[in-house]
Amino acid sequence: MSGAQPLGPTGPADPAGPGPSAARGVLEDEPLPPFLHGLAARAAAGDDRLGEALRPVPEDWDPRRSAVLLLIAGRTPQEARLVIEERGHRMRSQPGQFALPGGGMEPGDADPCQTALREAREEIGLKPEAVRVLGAFAPIALPWRSQAVHPVLAWAPTLPSLHRADPFEVERIETPLLCGPGSLTDPACRFLGTFDGEAVGPVFDLEGGCFVWGFTAMLIEHTLRGLGLAPADTAADAARSADATGASPSAPPRIEIPAERRRDSARRPRSR
Repeated sequence: MSGAQPLGPTGPADPAGPGPSAARGVLEDEPLPPFLHGLAARAAAGDDRLGEALRPVPEDWDPRRSAVLLLIAGRTPQEARLVIEERGHRMRSQPGQFALPGGGMEPGDADPCQTALREAREEIGLKPEAVRVLGAFAPIALPWRSQAVHPVLAWAPTLPSLHRADPFEVERIETPLLCGPGSLTDPACRFLGTFDGEAVGPVFDLEGGCFVWGFTAMLIEHTLRGLGLAPADTAADAARSADATGASPSAPPRIEIPAERRRDSARRPRSR
């Protein structure tokens, strides 16, 4: 069985038009910015992979289904922001790590898009009517967690009102810029992460102690690539091409994952 297992499309959509959430009356008349058209078309297809399986998927695998929300807010790349959250420090799973809003699908959820919106409302107080859902990518297999995760792409013209709706699950909310100084594409903030010396993929070390790595960083990196914003030589590429000595001439600087950001974390496979 190959990597991600598509669950079927969320519905075709014109990337410049209302999108799959139009039936819900979400931002129908707001034009989608041109910089999002390509990535929106991929999300609307429903079977496109934003990332890749990080490990081989076992035969007859029956994973738990989850969805995470990639919410981009802004009308231009220069003003656009991505919404992420720091997980609560008392949580049993990955406490204190930065992640995208999201969680497991529930029986009442019609599709991954609804799961992502529901979880974002429960975690960060996002009102569904404040965003336009552009579609769900094919699920990405995480066999070591028995999960298949759908990245769901959404957009808002301006940053919606957000708050810690669940203080136990969410320590804080961050909204880093996509471009500019201190942003997700600023070379000064981009690193190749190492876990006990082994390359594990991209890291974003942002101001205020916002340290993003692992699966979330991989999704962000592929999102930036899809928007045409990622640098030519990325940490994900460097992790794959590192030679036996761990050196790669095109790699960003290396940074070891700090102890406070790796709690409850098994050794990570290399991100792709």
